[in-house]
Order: sequence, then structure tokens, then C-alpha cells
Amino acid sequence: MTNLERFLVQRDKIVQALQSCSIPTILFNKDSIPKNLPCAIVILDTEDGIKATSRQFTSTDIAWTVFLIVNAQNVEDPDLALYNLKELFRASYLTLANRDIPHIEYYSSRIDGTRTVRIAKLDLLKSGSGAAS
Repeated sequence: MTNLERFLVQRDKIVQALQSCSIPTILFNKDSIPKNLPCAIVILDTEDGIKATSRQFTSTDIAWTVFLIVNAQNVEDPDLALYNLKELFRASYLTLANRDIPHIEYYSSRIDGTRTVRIAKLDLLKSGSGAAS
């Protein structure tokens, strides 16, 4: 499997897990402003060379970050909505990729300069490390 094929397979598993949570919008550009909420933004975070030879790396290890975004404006409990969405994604991702999520950060923000949102930043585990190995 080439590095590009591995990239596409890994991203497809993330997208499938997000789709199973009925997230209407999945974006791949961190600078995109979502129109509909909840939504997800999937970005390539890091890539590390592995399986070194004397001249080059024969493979790479890719890390992903997923931002789950829910509406927090005029909502009684946005944290519960975000946590439930994260748990749905987590269960689906664990089934599809056989990996858990090692680090999640929650914070509030604004999109469009006005709409208040709650965001979960999920740092997905690199293959070959942590609980997945």
C-alpha cells in the first residue's frame, strides 16, 4: 500500500465514522466556516517517517485531528450535545479503525463572528503508538 493509499484509507474511516453519527457537514479545510451545525472538520495533523533505510523512509505514520462543532447559542446544554456527539463518533471510530481517542480538548468559540459554538478537538492516535498498538 502506498502512502497516498494509506492516507485515503485512514481518512475514509474517519469520514465513515462521522457519517454514521449523522453529521450533515464534513469539511477538510480548517479555515472553512461551517454553515450547518453540528459539523466536523478533519485535518491532517502530522506525518512521521518510519521504517528507515540508509537513504529514505519506506513508510509514514499519519496523525489526524477532528474538530466536532455544535451550536451553543440559545441552547440549554451544549456540553451534553457535544459529549453525546463525541461518544457516537468514538464508538464508530473504535469499530472501524480499531483505535480509541487518546486526547480530547473542549472549548468555546465563535464562528461568523457571532454564533457561539462548543468545539471538541480530537487528536486521533497515530498508527503504531499508544492504545492502538
